[in-house]
Amino acid sequence: MIDINGWVCIRESFNEEGEDEQKLESIIETIKSKIASELDIVNEYYDLRKVNYSVYLTITVAHNHKADHVIDFFKWISSIAIGSYGLLYVHDDEDIKRGNDNRFKVWRMRKGKVDELDDPFLSPIHPEVEE
Repeated sequence: MIDINGWVCIRESFNEEGEDEQKLESIIETIKSKIASELDIVNEYYDLRKVNYSVYLTITVAHNHKADHVIDFFKWISSIAIGSYGLLYVHDDEDIKRGNDNRFKVWRMRKGKVDELDDPFLSPIHPEVEE
């Protein structure tokens, strides 16, 4: 089972000088299009909305097996909207080779880059979350 939960604040730039409302609207439309045409919305939930002049994407995924396309989507957003920032919490009980079957990994997006980190809050899943 793979469980992914996260959020992204969509921004076209990480400084005020690079902000461009038209570019942001174009980015939002591009993200909407990709969600509608390329992602598995049966076992995945994507909610892209404006909240108080900011744009947020919420991601929830529950699959029986790997869902690497979700991480790729997260990375893609960071490449087209370099000011975006957010987190994805990923638990993959089949990630045994890397020793992550009993822990969450955190994918962090900031300033056009995405990196994978160890989770200090919910891991190890046994006993932190489940008995």
